Amino acid sequence: MALFKTKRRPTPASSQPVPPPAGGDASAESRIQAIGGEMLQRSRGHKAGILSAKFYSDKLMNWSMKDQNFKVQMFRFVDCFPVLNSPEMVHDHLVDYLTQPGVKLPPGFELGIKAGGLAKGLFASTVGSQIKGMASKFIAGTDAASALPRLKELWKDGIAFSVDLLGEACVSDAEADAYQAKYLDLVQNLPETVAGFKAEPRLERDHLGGVPRVNVSIKVSSLSAKFDPIDTEGSIQELMRRLVPILESARDRGVFVNFDMEQFKFKDLTLELFFRCCEQVEFQAGLAMQAYLKSGPEDARLVADWAKRTGRVVSVRLVKGAYWDFETIHAEEQGWPCPVWNEKWQTDRCFEEMTRILLDACPKANGKASEGLGPTRMAPGAGGVKLALGSHNVRSIAAALVGLEQRGLPREAIELQMLHGMADELKHAAAEMGLRVREYVPVGEMIPGMAYLVRRLLENTSNESWLRAGFMDNADVSVLLAAPGPKHGAGQNGTSAGKPDLYLSAPERHQLSPAPEGVGNGRPFQNEPFRNFAFRSVREAFAKAVAGASVPSVANDRTPEQGRAMVEAADKAFLLWRDVDARVRARVLTEAAEAMRRRRDELSGVMVKEAGKTWREADADTCEAIDFCEYYARLAVPMFDRSRIGRFFGELDEHLYQARGVAVVISPW
Repeated sequence: MALFKTKRRPTPASSQPVPPPAGGDASAESRIQAIGGEMLQRSRGHKAGILSAKFYSDKLMNWSMKDQNFKVQMFRFVDCFPVLNSPEMVHDHLVDYLTQPGVKLPPGFELGIKAGGLAKGLFASTVGSQIKGMASKFIAGTDAASALPRLKELWKDGIAFSVDLLGEACVSDAEADAYQAKYLDLVQNLPETVAGFKAEPRLERDHLGGVPRVNVSIKVSSLSAKFDPIDTEGSIQELMRRLVPILESARDRGVFVNFDMEQFKFKDLTLELFFRCCEQVEFQAGLAMQAYLKSGPEDARLVADWAKRTGRVVSVRLVKGAYWDFETIHAEEQGWPCPVWNEKWQTDRCFEEMTRILLDACPKANGKASEGLGPTRMAPGAGGVKLALGSHNVRSIAAALVGLEQRGLPREAIELQMLHGMADELKHAAAEMGLRVREYVPVGEMIPGMAYLVRRLLENTSNESWLRAGFMDNADVSVLLAAPGPKHGAGQNGTSAGKPDLYLSAPERHQLSPAPEGVGNGRPFQNEPFRNFAFRSVREAFAKAVAGASVPSVANDRTPEQGRAMVEAADKAFLLWRDVDARVRARVLTEAAEAMRRRRDELSGVMVKEAGKTWREADADTCEAIDFCEYYARLAVPMFDRSRIGRFFGELDEHLYQARGVAVVISPW
């Protein structure tokens, strides 16, 4: 039973808030520049800077930043590398990927690609070693035991940790049970070992009290093979069946558990799951939130309001977001509004806006002391959010520190979280400035770690990477610490609206069909977008349509004679219909498409009830029917336009198609 009744609102599909510029006044901006300048100066002068220089000097990474085509093909190779179990397979895949048109190879690679015999194996081994070396920079070990020496070393250096098991989106109950066992092993066995680490007061206390030494990050999609927004309630019950034992064990051992945020389609489900778990188990809880989502500020207010109302004290790990490429490509593929900001500066600006919202919800030090209710709860109405800032961007960090000052909060009220294998110089500089720094430390095998590794490689080689600009390109301090905004001359009509979503221009870019004037919307064909069931409003509307649908009763009592009569009637009308303008005939198809579009959920509901189709299958079938009408209407019109053939004196030679007559089709289904 929930301890408090909660009321929550879903994020609207059309919600695209544009947060105001960061700072607020000149004095705040001046202070941001001062704090950011100090941190950047300390970072660039720190010996850990050598680590970044060495990382970026690796041949594969260095060349990937110089040649985009090489980067794409190399990262595709990296993605499949763990399943290549012989030098021949490694070499064959390298040849396949790196000899694609437009790929420019780094010096020496061409000889390796063309190598044979022993040289082929040597080249494959060299490349394989570099990839394993890259993985070892970001992944601390294959399991918690092998990562322990690194965790102890971090703690000794004044850096806390959060252990993350690599792997997500499991596909079977057995796999989900295995992940539960791994998380239980972390929660039950790490505390005893970590208790022997030396005392580090800066890492073990915040402005409200003690901070657990052991911090574990959980990807909820790894704990259920049935994690689907369509069945929100069933998904939550299934997840809580495996989560609650982990959380109860964490509560009993004083372990902090953070819920990671994954793809956008799981965002609302993850928020609801987090709220339910916090209401059922008094564990020390954290939640990741993503600033690259256009719904970010609204999501932050939702969590802050819930925490205050229920009296719960939770941490929010505010990150920019790691699935930008996927979300952007997937939204265009589906024909949906993009859930993530289209430009990097918009994410940075949203990050600062969400920072302000979450800092406004941070409890004061005397709130808990007066209530005496422990580290996870205050009186109803007095809860709040502690901010864990997940960023390597010094501008973003400095803005948050100024936000603390403006609200009279000490620096202990915030935690900086950074990724293992990245930004070591920033971590040490922040620690020198008295800040609590935590490293996000992934552990796991190579295969489940590949998706994580590729995301990290994409971040590091991006032209918009702050670390690359700050420590490889040595960009000017004024540029690195500038308030987030469009580049000079960017935006539409001189505004800061940013680039439009890709799906808006997809028909013209993809050119899937002609665009005959007067047919449909006058644009080339674009697939009918599927329903996005990540949104509660979409799920509720579809469920209502399914509930109200009824399967039509169609009599199957016509005779062969009646069939002949119908064919004869169609044949009599054929000549008249053949000579009607092709655009008029095509309009019948586009109007049929529009009629189905207006009633598409109803049609899908009939299929669900008649054929037992799932929601997604039924919706896809309805979309396909709409697509057939729209596509062939556009494709047919040019066929009936006369086109001249050749240029001969005294001749007019033309080419056109003409309808042949009535046809009867007996569908196999």
